[in-house]
Amino acid sequence: MEDTATDYKLLYENALAAHKKVVAQKDEQIQALNFELDKYKRYIFGKKNDKLGSVHTDVNQIDLFELGTSQQQQEELSQQAADVVKEKTPAKKREKGTGRMILPENLRREVIIIEPTEDVTGCTVIGEDVTEVLDLIPAEFYVKRYIRYRYARANGEGIITGSLPDRVIEKGIPSEAVIAQMVVDKYVFGLPLHRQIDKYRRLGVNVPASTASDWIMKGWQHLAPLWELLKLLVINQKYLQLDETPLKVLDRDHKNGIHQGYVWIYNAPCDKLTLFDYRKGRDQSGPKQMLEGYAGILQVDGYSVYEKLFRNHPDILLVYCMAHARRKFIDALKYDQERSTYVLERMQVLYAVEKQMREEQLGWEEKTKLRQEKSVPILLELKQWMTQQLPLIIPKSPLGQALAYTLPRWEGLSAYALHGQIEIDNNLAENAIRPIAIGRKSFLFAGSHQAAEMTAAIYSFMATCKKNGIDELLWLKDVFERIQSHKQKDLYQLLPNNWEKFRNLEN
Repeated sequence: MEDTATDYKLLYENALAAHKKVVAQKDEQIQALNFELDKYKRYIFGKKNDKLGSVHTDVNQIDLFELGTSQQQQEELSQQAADVVKEKTPAKKREKGTGRMILPENLRREVIIIEPTEDVTGCTVIGEDVTEVLDLIPAEFYVKRYIRYRYARANGEGIITGSLPDRVIEKGIPSEAVIAQMVVDKYVFGLPLHRQIDKYRRLGVNVPASTASDWIMKGWQHLAPLWELLKLLVINQKYLQLDETPLKVLDRDHKNGIHQGYVWIYNAPCDKLTLFDYRKGRDQSGPKQMLEGYAGILQVDGYSVYEKLFRNHPDILLVYCMAHARRKFIDALKYDQERSTYVLERMQVLYAVEKQMREEQLGWEEKTKLRQEKSVPILLELKQWMTQQLPLIIPKSPLGQALAYTLPRWEGLSAYALHGQIEIDNNLAENAIRPIAIGRKSFLFAGSHQAAEMTAAIYSFMATCKKNGIDELLWLKDVFERIQSHKQKDLYQLLPNNWEKFRNLEN
């Protein structure tokens, strides 16, 4: 007869092992969820203001008297406020080495002579005390009146008259300076058109919203050839940085009336050019079309679209962004401080090398040599350490995720050391996005897909001006005035990275 007795000890051990496995899985899941929650918390900047509880007030208890303050009350309160400020602000001695901001020498000086109130008859001037105060004159609209005399030739051989300068809007009201100012206010300073219109109204000029929008659109049409040239120059670079950012667009065909579009950034560090390209989606169609036939170096983050398109491309070397990898280890600090700190300290040394090269203003050949000497050994050491640590770390833990992101891309992360003109990260492209982020907070969305395309193009010029230290308003006004009569073969001279050089030659 077979022994059918139950082995309770074995059952208990199996159940305990299964329970431990479930607990471990739960702990791992909780850790992952806490990690995500912690990330979201860090994305919230600043403190929340304490909210006061609602106070119920009986309207019958409000006395029917003037709710404002009398002049006497205002005078008394003014004195109290001044006394409080004096009490809270003790007299400070000026610290050694500190002083007032130096006012630029190029500013116009208006001289105001202040004489003593006493009679100075018979006195001798022995010196002067000079105090400079920064002042401004509010913006002012004025009218340019072009008068062209008509001359009759002798013997009735015709009439002679002067020619008007090229205009952005032929026979239109606004000058090139007005349109340029509107563009710069919107795309550089993030001032929406409705706020600009309100400002103009205060200056005595009423501009309908549709008219203001039409002025900017017509200004853009004159820039279109320059935009096409910018695209050609960018895609013919040998080194580009790529990134993307969302842009909401009004679209009646969309169920919510707003379409989520994307602006793709193509940044060319070597020639200091930036191209923004609007697309309706974040799929691979945008960069695929833009970079068709491209051969060179692309620096990107770990977005899957870039990897699908270019990772195995025969003519493209994919370089990754060290800053994105570093952020993964920063996220893991709270959960595995020792090992995360080790990686971050090594990366800090890599960035210290970059800082040293910037401060010494080294050429790219010298940068290449210094990176080979100082950065490459650290990169090799880090790869070896991460490879050894990978089997010892829970894959779904924050540090495990950081290693899973970093190790497969390490060759691309280290590739910057091969050439001194390659950046260690994509921060230049990310910095170029900031004006769009400011614009999103101000005007919220583009009015149409066509307007979004124009917005991306204008942001391209403004970003390129900034990278080259060019005043956006001066550049845009000058281009508006000259582009129609400019020779087509010399169009490159009007791009922000060439403008100052060739403008000075012409002058």
